[in-house]
Amino acid sequence: MRGMNDPFIWFIAIIVLLVALSFGWIQAHSTVAAECERLGAFYVGKTVYECRPQDQKTPHKEARP
Repeated sequence: MRGMNDPFIWFIAIIVLLVALSFGWIQAHSTVAAECERLGAFYVGKTVYECRPQDQKTPHKEARP
């Protein structure tokens, strides 16, 4: 038994991490989309964000930091 020095173990750990991150990303986006459709808003902590459909005729505005 070679422990954590085995490259195969590191490969599997990285794959598991990437799958978990992907699942979390998809779940977060699905939750925000569902809350926007159902309530017209979503919250993060104590802050509530309103959701509005974007007019298809206007170009997408880039978010500014």
